[in-house]
Amino acid sequence: MSLGGIVALCNVVCVLSMNPDSAWGFVPALGAAAAVGLACGAANGVLVTKGRLAPIIVTIATTAVFDGMALLLMPNPGGSVHKAFAKFLTRGYSGAAPFLLFILILCLVRRLANSTPYGKALRAIGGSENAAYSTGIRVGKIKFRAYCLAGLLCAVAGIFLSAQMNSADATIGKNYAMNAITATVVGGTAMTGAVEDPLGTIAGVFIISIINNMLNLFGVSSFYQFICQGLILIAALSLSALHKRR
Repeated sequence: MSLGGIVALCNVVCVLSMNPDSAWGFVPALGAAAAVGLACGAANGVLVTKGRLAPIIVTIATTAVFDGMALLLMPNPGGSVHKAFAKFLTRGYSGAAPFLLFILILCLVRRLANSTPYGKALRAIGGSENAAYSTGIRVGKIKFRAYCLAGLLCAVAGIFLSAQMNSADATIGKNYAMNAITATVVGGTAMTGAVEDPLGTIAGVFIISIINNMLNLFGVSSFYQFICQGLILIAALSLSALHKRR
């Protein structure tokens, strides 16, 4: 639930840490954004695994914290980014750079989830945390790493947003949690547990993006877009529940 807050905070930190006039002025910004994303993910992980707090409550609470920190650093949208950095991430390799980097990240995450001991342990925890624990899997350690990885991926998203917008906006992530949940459920991942193939989630992202783009194309108000997205999420959850009963 806190991914929107982490993305916004990383977006702000990336832009504030960047020196647009230096040849390598974007390098410290990338490191700063990655460090912030990792720290935010680790904070969530510690609260959930060590504090034994409910994940949904923790992430809702930390969303407010991260959003507040982003607004504290940059109350109003602004800033600028390194021109070469923005050009590469948005139009590099004749416009193919964003897609190629997206495919690279997808392949790495998919391999991690499907072909590594960590991925297998994560799947086991998603299926049944108690069963995974009884087989000797260090549940807390695996979950902590998952939160850290999520934080790093949010940092990547924040970096891409910085290049795309050529600025920072502390409120940019306010709807990201809803988008992520809807895309995940539409992609076939159950909210009650289990770890599905990342390709399913990517398919869900494309479906939601296409629907949103069509609504924008027809000039549908953003208020109705939120209603539509909520109905899609309810429908996807209902279909998932119906499938389980069978």
